[in-house]
Amino acid sequence: MTQKPLLDVQDLAIHYDTAKGPVKAVDGVDFFIRPGEALGLVGESGCGKTTAAKAMLKLLPPNGRIARGRIDVEGRDLVPLTGEDMRRTRWKDIAWISQAAMNALDPVYRVGDQIVEAMQAHIEISREDALAHAADLFRAVGIDPSRLQAYPHEMSGGMKQRAVIAMAMALDPKLVIADEPTTALDVVTQAQILARLAKLRRERGMSLLFITHDISVVVQTCDRVAVMYGGKIMETGPVREVFGAPFHPYTMGLTNAFPTLEGAQKELISIPGSPPDLLNPPPGCRFAERCPFATDLCRSEAPPLAKTGADRSAACHYPQKVAEFREIASRNETWAEVGRRIGAEVEGRLVPAEAPATGEVLRVENLKRYFDVPGGLMEQPRKVHAADDISLTLQAGEILGLAGESGSGKTTTGEVLVKLQDPTSGQIFSEGEDIAGLKGRALKAFRRRAQMVFQDPYQTLNPRFTIERIVGEPLVIHGLAKGDARRARVVQALERAGLKPAQTYLERFPHELSGGQRQRVAIARAIVLEPRFIVADEPVSMLDVSIRAGVLNLMRRFRDDLGISFVYVSHDLPTIRYVADRTAIMYLGQVVEIGPTETVIRERRHPYTQLLIDASPEPDTETVKPPLEAAGEIPSAIDVPNGCRFHTRCPLATPHCGWEGRDVLSALSDVVIADKARGEAQAALLGEVRREGLDLVIRPKGDKAAARQALSEAMTARHPSLAEAAQIGEEAGGLRLRFAPVEPPKLRDLGGGHAAACVLI
Repeated sequence: MTQKPLLDVQDLAIHYDTAKGPVKAVDGVDFFIRPGEALGLVGESGCGKTTAAKAMLKLLPPNGRIARGRIDVEGRDLVPLTGEDMRRTRWKDIAWISQAAMNALDPVYRVGDQIVEAMQAHIEISREDALAHAADLFRAVGIDPSRLQAYPHEMSGGMKQRAVIAMAMALDPKLVIADEPTTALDVVTQAQILARLAKLRRERGMSLLFITHDISVVVQTCDRVAVMYGGKIMETGPVREVFGAPFHPYTMGLTNAFPTLEGAQKELISIPGSPPDLLNPPPGCRFAERCPFATDLCRSEAPPLAKTGADRSAACHYPQKVAEFREIASRNETWAEVGRRIGAEVEGRLVPAEAPATGEVLRVENLKRYFDVPGGLMEQPRKVHAADDISLTLQAGEILGLAGESGSGKTTTGEVLVKLQDPTSGQIFSEGEDIAGLKGRALKAFRRRAQMVFQDPYQTLNPRFTIERIVGEPLVIHGLAKGDARRARVVQALERAGLKPAQTYLERFPHELSGGQRQRVAIARAIVLEPRFIVADEPVSMLDVSIRAGVLNLMRRFRDDLGISFVYVSHDLPTIRYVADRTAIMYLGQVVEIGPTETVIRERRHPYTQLLIDASPEPDTETVKPPLEAAGEIPSAIDVPNGCRFHTRCPLATPHCGWEGRDVLSALSDVVIADKARGEAQAALLGEVRREGLDLVIRPKGDKAAARQALSEAMTARHPSLAEAAQIGEEAGGLRLRFAPVEPPKLRDLGGGHAAACVLI
């Protein structure tokens, strides 16, 4: 507790100058980070998290300025530094990991060259030494050093983010600032990145400032947390204490709004309203308008960030009432009353225009969707197996979750279901009608009962249309209403989607709305026709935690009140558990487990389901999950694995799961990553290694017996069953490892609507 801070931020204020006056994005914040400590900076979009972090590196836009305050790093104030002095501080003392790895890497330079350039810009080092150091960094983050020669587009999202982390580590900085480093990644890749960051922090003794709106990531990653709202710190302290027993009502609201995977199911409570306008911030507590306990004192006088315990502080006028506040804040009616007070109350039971349908809404049989891959004149034609032999059903008034990593085929499947893409083969029945070949008027009629909500609402809302025109467009297309009648239906859809009063939104444009409001507009557009089913593709992945809860609750209301069915696409199992009645787990284009959601999560009969659950961060402060480091990455959908497609990453794989030559290549690559000297000796011994179909051909430079031994050791280290499956034989000039072709396992009925595809069943 008495250790001197590495970073000490005092009364930091940052303003953005605009034509209307200064926007007080950060307005007097105080926090610190000790050596080797990880601090999470948490809050909704617009609260000032990223602005505060960018100020430390002087990366603010031209209209941004530090109005006052100190940023001390080891006793030196960074605020007065400019030009060359600040440039020397970046990377060497403080490194930055940005939110979008692709934007942080130059697409026309090899990744290794970019890391070398970063090092040579700050220290005297030869290119050879810099590349050797970069290779060591790649090993540290779990990437084969040969990938230094790759361009960014040749690497997966997880690899690119690891490369950015390696670049940040290049000069052994004392502090790393990670700004939403896992937001664009699926849950397994996110878990691996977080595990690597934690491992590097332990090994190198560096400090970490982790910026995110995801409290579950902070609970599992950080030592302490600072909760920001409206440009100020609301609460700070040890992470498990803050979220386990919060002092500030805003923190209480955040913890109520986050779904859990391991804990008991509970009703999520969203925080009504929006953050304050920082052009003209309120005079009192920034959270007063949305706080269920606000008094006249709260509205007129800003509370100071005061001590509430050992290493804990909170900015609330009533810390002595915290036990009472926690109990009241856990009730839905408490926040519903706030909604009524600020005009954001939830509508009562929704009444459909006609009686909801019953029975089966959708049936998919042996659905395949392949994409042709352009190639050379003499090359064999190749295809991306996006969806490969999928069969499932969707009942009326049901939410079906589609879960899996990026690249598993979820989005493609969803788009085929609403006929945004044509299936390669298979049948899709919508209320008895095969929609696979629909065209013209028949397709238009089908679209009345099938809608889609996309991941990024800003890209799917016409920026030149008003909200009224956007939501009313489906009514125009189908000729269902005109004039006042159409306007009335638009108002009804907006209010059903939680945008009240709807009249205040009709003449506005998408850029004038927040991210959560835009997503509600997209939902209003989807429900204005009262369709039979909606495919919702990652509808909450880009939203803040408090807004996310409101959107998830909307889906449940539309299911319960209007009888609308949903296919909810996500990699986030906690949100799937919260909304979905049944869940289908997808991996590399195939459904590997399906059944009632609670059954799938409780029984986890397929090892991939277990991996997704292990990778999901848990907001419950009582749950401590071990780091997930060795899960690997999803294989290419162009050249799909032999046998079970998950066997390359499965800890329970058997010799009969479909091992092949490329798995041996991965095993040899693992040796290179783990031990440079051993990897070089292995390469010198094995000589030429070439894949031929499922087999692997080796032309050893030395003793064949020694080559056999090296191969056996590498395969056993990767997985004992890989060594057991390989048949090593000699042929002219070398060795051949033979592997048998294996069919992927089929779904097996486990009873109660539960099925899984695994040879272990």
